[in-house]
Amino acid sequence: MPGHTSKKQSQRTKGNAKPSSSSEAAKLLLEAGTAPTGFIGFGFQTGSPGYVPVSQSLDDVDTSLDADIRMVLRKLSKKDATTKVKALQEFSSLCKEKDEESVKAVLPFWPRIYNKMAIDIDHRVREMTQTSMNTLVLRMRKNLAPHLKSLMGAWLLSQCDTYPTVASAAQQAFQTAFPPVKQVDALVFCKQESAEFLIDNILRQTPTSLSDPKTTEKEDMENKYNRVMTSSLLAIRKLLTSLPSNQISSLSETMDNLLKDPKFWKHGKSQVISVRAAVYSCLAGLCQTLPDIATQHSKKVSTHILHNIDETDAVICPCVWESALSLVSYVDDCWQQINVEKAFWPKLRKYLENGCYGNASLMGGDLLPFLSKVPQTLLGENNKFYIEFFNYMKSGLSKEQVQSSAGELGALVRAYFECTQYLINSTLKTSKDRGFIEIMISDQVMGVLNASLFEATSALHKTSLYSLIGNLMTAMETEANFEEFGDILSNFWKDLGSGVSERLGSGLSEEMGYLTDRLVQFVRCLIYPQCSFKAKTDVKVKVKFATTETPSMDSLSTSKPERRELTPGAKKFVHLMTMKSFEMAHKNQDKQNLHLFAALIEFFPEEETIKDIIASCHGDVSTDQSHSSYFVFNVCLPWLHQSQELKDSDSGQLINVICSFIPLLETSVIDTLLKELCKTISSFSVFYSLLGQLIVRQSVGVDNWFHSDVLREKVMAVAHTVCEESLRNTDEDHIQQGWDILTLVLSAGIDRVKPATIHGILQTIHKSLLDLELKKDKQQADLAVKFVAKATTSFILHIKDSSMLHAGEELLLSLFTICTDPSFQILDSTKQEAETAWTSGIGAVVKKTGGYLTGDSILYRFKDVLHKQLVKTENMASFQCLFHSAEKLLDVIKRSVPSEDADDENPVVSVYLSELFVKAQPTMTKSMAEFCLGSGRLSFCEFPNRPDSLLNLIQTLYTTLFNTELLLMSAHRYDNQEVLLSVLQSTSLVQVYQDMEKRLLIRFTDTMSGIDILQEKIKLLVQGMPREKRNAHINYIMDRCTEDGLLSLCLSQVLPDEWSDSEDQVDVYTLIERFSELTEANIQILQTVAPHLSVNGLTSLAEVMVARIISCESQDVIATNGGISALGIFNAILRCKANEEILEFGASVLTQVMTWKDQMDDLLLCECNLADVAGVRVLANVEIVRFLQRAVQSFPEKLSDKAWDFILCTAVSLIQSVDESESQLMSSVPVQVFTLSVCQLVSDVAHTVEDVFQIRQDVCPKNLLTEWEEFFSEGIFSSLLPLFHRLTDNMKKRPLKGILESLLRCVASAASYCPRQQVLAHKLPAYLIADQLSPLPDTLQSLINHISPLLMFPHRSVQIAAFHILRRVMPELPGYDKEETSDTEEEQTSKIPPACLMQIIQNKQSTTLASVLLDLSIDQKFIVEPFSEIYQHVLAYLLSWKLLLTSFRHSSAELRSKYAAYLQEKGCIDQFMSVIFRLMPEIPYNKDKTNIFEKAFCLYASGEPGVLEVCELACSVYKDALKRTPALVRLWWKDQDRKSVSYVDRFTSKYVSPVLCTEEISSLDTIDKKDVNFTVKTRPSTREVVAIHTLEEVCIEVVITLPQNYPLGNITVSSEKKVGVTAQQWDKWLLQLNIFLQHQNGSIMDGLRIWRRNIDKRFEGVDDCMICFSVLHGTNFQLPRLSCRTCKKKFHSACLYKWFQTSHNSTCPLCRNLF
Repeated sequence: MPGHTSKKQSQRTKGNAKPSSSSEAAKLLLEAGTAPTGFIGFGFQTGSPGYVPVSQSLDDVDTSLDADIRMVLRKLSKKDATTKVKALQEFSSLCKEKDEESVKAVLPFWPRIYNKMAIDIDHRVREMTQTSMNTLVLRMRKNLAPHLKSLMGAWLLSQCDTYPTVASAAQQAFQTAFPPVKQVDALVFCKQESAEFLIDNILRQTPTSLSDPKTTEKEDMENKYNRVMTSSLLAIRKLLTSLPSNQISSLSETMDNLLKDPKFWKHGKSQVISVRAAVYSCLAGLCQTLPDIATQHSKKVSTHILHNIDETDAVICPCVWESALSLVSYVDDCWQQINVEKAFWPKLRKYLENGCYGNASLMGGDLLPFLSKVPQTLLGENNKFYIEFFNYMKSGLSKEQVQSSAGELGALVRAYFECTQYLINSTLKTSKDRGFIEIMISDQVMGVLNASLFEATSALHKTSLYSLIGNLMTAMETEANFEEFGDILSNFWKDLGSGVSERLGSGLSEEMGYLTDRLVQFVRCLIYPQCSFKAKTDVKVKVKFATTETPSMDSLSTSKPERRELTPGAKKFVHLMTMKSFEMAHKNQDKQNLHLFAALIEFFPEEETIKDIIASCHGDVSTDQSHSSYFVFNVCLPWLHQSQELKDSDSGQLINVICSFIPLLETSVIDTLLKELCKTISSFSVFYSLLGQLIVRQSVGVDNWFHSDVLREKVMAVAHTVCEESLRNTDEDHIQQGWDILTLVLSAGIDRVKPATIHGILQTIHKSLLDLELKKDKQQADLAVKFVAKATTSFILHIKDSSMLHAGEELLLSLFTICTDPSFQILDSTKQEAETAWTSGIGAVVKKTGGYLTGDSILYRFKDVLHKQLVKTENMASFQCLFHSAEKLLDVIKRSVPSEDADDENPVVSVYLSELFVKAQPTMTKSMAEFCLGSGRLSFCEFPNRPDSLLNLIQTLYTTLFNTELLLMSAHRYDNQEVLLSVLQSTSLVQVYQDMEKRLLIRFTDTMSGIDILQEKIKLLVQGMPREKRNAHINYIMDRCTEDGLLSLCLSQVLPDEWSDSEDQVDVYTLIERFSELTEANIQILQTVAPHLSVNGLTSLAEVMVARIISCESQDVIATNGGISALGIFNAILRCKANEEILEFGASVLTQVMTWKDQMDDLLLCECNLADVAGVRVLANVEIVRFLQRAVQSFPEKLSDKAWDFILCTAVSLIQSVDESESQLMSSVPVQVFTLSVCQLVSDVAHTVEDVFQIRQDVCPKNLLTEWEEFFSEGIFSSLLPLFHRLTDNMKKRPLKGILESLLRCVASAASYCPRQQVLAHKLPAYLIADQLSPLPDTLQSLINHISPLLMFPHRSVQIAAFHILRRVMPELPGYDKEETSDTEEEQTSKIPPACLMQIIQNKQSTTLASVLLDLSIDQKFIVEPFSEIYQHVLAYLLSWKLLLTSFRHSSAELRSKYAAYLQEKGCIDQFMSVIFRLMPEIPYNKDKTNIFEKAFCLYASGEPGVLEVCELACSVYKDALKRTPALVRLWWKDQDRKSVSYVDRFTSKYVSPVLCTEEISSLDTIDKKDVNFTVKTRPSTREVVAIHTLEEVCIEVVITLPQNYPLGNITVSSEKKVGVTAQQWDKWLLQLNIFLQHQNGSIMDGLRIWRRNIDKRFEGVDDCMICFSVLHGTNFQLPRLSCRTCKKKFHSACLYKWFQTSHNSTCPLCRNLF
């Protein structure tokens, strides 16, 4: 803003509560008592003093001002608008809160503040000022009187503010201050001061005086000035018009001075519209209140107003015309002050000629009073002024811009006829000038009417023109003074009739159809004036006449709604049109004339007219019939017959004509006529017209016809035709016409139509709908259903006899079936119409029957439809459609049957809900029970012997979901225990099936979403269950579980997360006592309950079970209710949140199990074939093995050496049993369950020994690790690894589901822990492939040939197991790929990495995967869904790369360079990096919100696949790639586009580089420190590594700095200390180190070793390569081997090859002889 030249003047920051330095200083001075209490106020205008005295002597005046108020007033001097608004808000609050004296003290200062704030630039400040004023006057009332004169001027100005809310607030404050009777007195009291204030604003103020130019923008100054001028001018008008007449004269001198000042008239020519309009408004008020002053300045006033009569702006126009009316009304000599012919009339003429420039709706009402004030002297000869006035006005009516605006045209038409009627009435009362009246009627009125009728583009017919003409003609013909001018009106109607007849006689084409419509509308408006179009106007204009001689407008007022009798002239006109239109229609078959005739005869079906019509076509006819009857039978019916033969579309008009005469016919004649019409009419559209006309007519003859068999037969014929054509899909328009007829008949109801007719229609429609369901044609179905729905809705809505409802029940049932069946393909809109039809119908039925339910009632049939459709439901969309219909049905029943208790559920709804529940209950199959056994979910005393059937998952899922939704809708949902149990049981079956068939179901997303929804609904259902209901239901389920223990799975859904004693929900000892006999069912109940017990409850249960185990005798161990039964429950307890006490119990139980083994040699099935072993013994062994597994998992540190020996010996022995029973493994469930449990034990033992105890050796029993490595692992894995191989081979072509899938996972998990020495000493059969050139030993090659294909196995656990087995042998492979050391001329520059891995990396699936992912940009992520085929390929690809990078880690530098060269040549690294970045998450954080790269990634074969697993694996592989092959990654990165480079750099720098730098530096700290000649130090904080190499007298010290984006960026190598070497040699070594670090695919330490080796070789006397001048090559790190036969110098093979290639010679670089 201007003036803001320094920082001190800038706005304070919003929200800064710290006061400015000046206010703070003032506050401190006041507190200290050293400053005067007064303060400088705010100046209103330039040069004005502050409102608070500065003088020290006037301190006593200021001391009365409250400190808070003083602070607020000080804030009002701020420049910021927001600050001022807040200050005014505070002031309002203080006015309410402070005592009266404190507020009263403000009043002397308030006028200055108010006067300044009232004209502020910001409208918020102005509005808040008025609000504050309102608050102040409410508090002060009469105390404001002494200051009123200082306030009133600004107050009036604010009431005329251009911003509406400001003006409204000011008016509210004024009304609050003064009651209505006192407001005028207040204005009288302050009139002189207010006028002077306002005139001062108008004449003396400027933009710079009203605002401070230093702080205000020029534009804001101008806007403020213009607003103040506008408000001041309007305020003067308000003041003048508000004062009583006896008080205005005192302002005469003031107003006279105002009009004398040229600046006032300058405002009248302002470019600002609001100022110009305000000047006109001010002059209007001045003329009305001070006409003498206006007369004194008549020359200026008249010229200014009348010379600008053609103002076009919509804001100014009303003000100009108001001032013009005021001027001509109050200033008599105004016309003498202007040149009418040259200055006024041309502008008015142009204004009228252009349709008032679009302002007719604003000032159209001003034309009549203005015209009434035109003096006689201006009229000219023969009223020339009036005639030209109307001619130009008529011309304005035809303007395109006027015609296009209905509001403008309507206002102008009304003004035109107001003026017309006024002049005619005025002429009749004064001169009775016949010629002028004839001109007005024949030229003006007739001209406009002809234009509206005959001009095609005219829009005059859309206005009230015809009603106005009718009113005018009627008023004139009934006017007593108009009798001698009757021939003028007769000529008007005669001329109009001639013109119309001529047009009708020439024939009306389709394009002239508008004439017919307009004539019909004209006649209608003559009879019913209120039927005319009402043009919308934006502004309601009130006409105020200046004198008492006001033109009468009575004849122009709106007519009464009743029919008006036509005048004789109008009757003749209508009669003439009727005759002419009949003649043209009957003789020439003119459609438009027929339409006109039908409309006219409907208005006037009079016998005289009919007589003339009959005479015109048949001559004089003598007959006993009435003329109407003769006309209908002898004229209309033959005409109708002929029209139908010609397939004329105007037959409907003839029906209208015929129906118009029915009121004139006798009953018997009507009966004969309608029967004849039924025979004659063949067209659906004509018959529909007949029904539409008759259905609204009430007469005996018509009623008899509606109940006649003739109509029934006709309607039934229509119904059959429509239904047949709907099935054939013929002419849709014809079908629609037929459906319209049926809908009309059905909607008439039995009051009008015979019941048998409605029955027949409904039966016919229903039959066709059934036929349509069989055809399943979408287009036909949609059309027919739409029509049936409409017909049914009409029938239901209009039926009055409830006994007729049963006729439509079948139709309702069919519509309901359609709405519930998604296979019936119809549009959504059509289905909505069908739903509306059946809901209205069923509602009517329920209201009729009261919801009475019987076996054959429609509600039961609706239930059957729902159940049948539920069986066919196959997807979620179909189910939602079905249940939506069920919801609508229940809602209709609820709304249709009143309930006594609004809060309780309607009993009818409750009963019907119970009927809707599906009672069929599926049971658990044998395979599902076996899966529960194998997964350890439940224990069994015998192997399951259940029906070996398949569960229909889809039907079970949607049936359960249906029942659950109904339960949630029921208010008594928890009372029906049987239904609730059924729902929970079905849900349990669905969950078991989902776990068993997860690999299959993952492909069916709709089914999976349905299962998720079901689980959410069940959760919602259980969460809302009251405690008492829950306890009762738990007891009910437990009682039922005694019959079938598998029902115990339902308990897990009802039991709370922690079933505690404190909630009085369970007493553990009561529970134990209730299920003390450990039958299979009771065991399963306790196993299900255990996870939901509190820790104390769980401990109590464990204590009881341990006691039973310890007290069990050896002969009762396997028996029912014996030790194994209790052990099964204790196993379930160990799976829960076991505390230390329970773990101690576990050690005791293990001791007891060892005792059992000592007492019973055959307890454990060691080294035996399970084929001949009883199932009970197998299950007992399974429970023991599971207990041993839990012991190893839960409390390995508590196990003694003896216990470990027992567990390991048991594992070895049981594995032998598995080996011996392998032949039954794929077919015997007992062998599968036994093998599964033993493999789980092996997995946990191996994990504990190899992983847990390797880290926590302090808790590891002595010699355990040694014994495991030397004995036990061999005994286990020598059998297990071949078993794994054979099992995967057998499983290749079998479906992986159920217990077989669990078995494969457990065997693979156990095999994944096979130690390295056991892998190398495997007993797999030899497997060598022909033409496979491999340096590996046959045993190792056979192992790789067997295991590496399993990386592509279609099961995750097998892939992970194969990965772990291969990972253990990967370090062995590089040892067999030794580099050739012979000095040959040709040397291999690249070498294929392990071929088994490259086959997967380069196979077709990997290539396809890469091509798919390359379609995504590098920052887009590809989500790999678990269990999908692509998941298998992605996992194999990533695992292969992880193994390959492991091989890199254990390879020499030379071999790594060859491997890297091969990967670059084949494009593998480009493919890999492209894939890996589209698999890694954009933000690599796991569920714990920690960086994935910071933790070690572990893959367990026992786990489940997941989306996050692929992301974490991809991150792990990328991290390995950066560690093992940094040079390859760096080269790839530099070759990417700019976007990819930026993204990779940002991602790596943020998430990977910090981790890598830390690990790299930490690894350097752990290297061997024994080498005194080579030391490495680290500086982690600065990412620096210091290497010091000492050789005799040479000391080399280098500093390696890792970049922030390591390893992508360049590593910096610098020297801090060098001794015993030249600068040239030193620079050379630094360069070589930089090269080694940048180009080698290894760690920093690997680069340092290569560099050290290079230096050592140099000092050992090995010559440099004379091309690169280095001992070791910079990329493959080889020594110079190829020597020249002449000069004997040696070169690197890579350097020599490049030399030959670039020089295009094969000569030695030194001696230039041929090499």
